[in-house]
Amino acid sequence: MRPKLARLKDRAWNVFSLWIRNRDKKCVTCDKVLPVELLQAGHFFHGVLDFDEENINAQDARCNKWLSGNLAIYSTYLLKKLGKKKFDALNIRHYKAMKGEIKSEQDYLNIIEKYKI
Repeated sequence: MRPKLARLKDRAWNVFSLWIRNRDKKCVTCDKVLPVELLQAGHFFHGVLDFDEENINAQDARCNKWLSGNLAIYSTYLLKKLGKKKFDALNIRHYKAMKGEIKSEQDYLNIIEKYKI
C-alpha cells in the first residue's frame, strides 16, 4: 500500500483537477470545448505548483500531452488572462517552488476541502 501522504496527494489532485476542468470548460490553448471528463488539468510550469490555480488550466490531451503543454500559446493565454504583473509573480513562485516544497497531510486535506465540488 502506498504511504498515506502519497494517497492524500493523489486525492487532492483528483479534486483540484476536476475543479480546474469545470472552471475552464475548454482547452485554454486551442479553445476546443470538450466534456470535463476528456479535459486534463495542464501545468504551465511542470513538476511544481501542482495546486496553483494560475499555473494549472484545462487542456485537451493533444495540447497537454502530445504538444508538451503547447507552451508558446499557453504563455500568451496566461499573459492575457493574468496580466504581466501576475504572470511575473507566477514565474517567481515557480522559481521559489523549485527549491523544494513539501506538503503536509493537512495541506492536502485543506486542498480537498477547498476544491471539492
